[in-house]
Amino acid sequence: MINETGYFEGRELKNLFYQSWLPDSGEIKAYIIGIHEWGTHSDRLKTLADYLTEKGYAVYAFDLRGHWRNAGDMPGHIDSMDHIQKDTLLFMDFIRNIAKDRSIFLMGHSFGGLVSLIFAINHPALAGVLVSSPLLGMYLKLSMGKKVIKSISKTLAKLSPNKILDNIIDQNQLTSDLKILRQHIADKNKIEVISTKSATEIDKSSKWAMENVSKLLCPILLMQAGADKIVDKHKTKQFFEQIRSKDKTYREYDGFLHELWNEKGRAQVYQDMFVWLEKHL
Repeated sequence: MINETGYFEGRELKNLFYQSWLPDSGEIKAYIIGIHEWGTHSDRLKTLADYLTEKGYAVYAFDLRGHWRNAGDMPGHIDSMDHIQKDTLLFMDFIRNIAKDRSIFLMGHSFGGLVSLIFAINHPALAGVLVSSPLLGMYLKLSMGKKVIKSISKTLAKLSPNKILDNIIDQNQLTSDLKILRQHIADKNKIEVISTKSATEIDKSSKWAMENVSKLLCPILLMQAGADKIVDKHKTKQFFEQIRSKDKTYREYDGFLHELWNEKGRAQVYQDMFVWLEKHL
């Protein structure tokens, strides 16, 4: 696998960091754009990218605004979901110049899954979208201290949109793979804060996705962790049932924690993704 880094021109001409993982053979079947979850960064896609590149796929990903190399002056802050969508569209255009006539798929996990679903709703001609445990609703049994998105008042966001709040996720609820878990805990580049503006944008965007799900027409593989303690898996299933696209597939993995792509049993998840991709080339 060949790992390369660079910058592309995002919204408002801002240079944004991205990286790619390419097959050693140089032969590429299709391109996949990966969107990471809130508080992390594009490096978290490396394990999945290692598998996909062996199968002949090129994987590209960028750090979302407010995160690590594209955090700017306000880590944990995005002005709006529309800005993230614009960055994603510009990155898609950037990759299209590289991919030429080959297909480009979009995949995202958690918050990245929400970003991907909204993008797919707005771009029905997309070759396909693969989504893991999307942030369509927070897990109902989270403690009040951690239900950040549900507890932020709109009034506070209006009065102090840049106010930064703690958004500390219990890393033990992400994966049961101890090696990856230790890496997550030691990761000094993860973001454990969120601005009030960002929280309300996520809440608003998740509701928008649920209200507009019937407009999702492109092929979709929707994957959900069965033992998810971060997002509400019932929202994921509800979303899937309302998708109008005839080319839709749902997979729920019993006993799996939130990060399907980093779980101990991820080999089955990867296999399902590979089979789905091969059918949509």
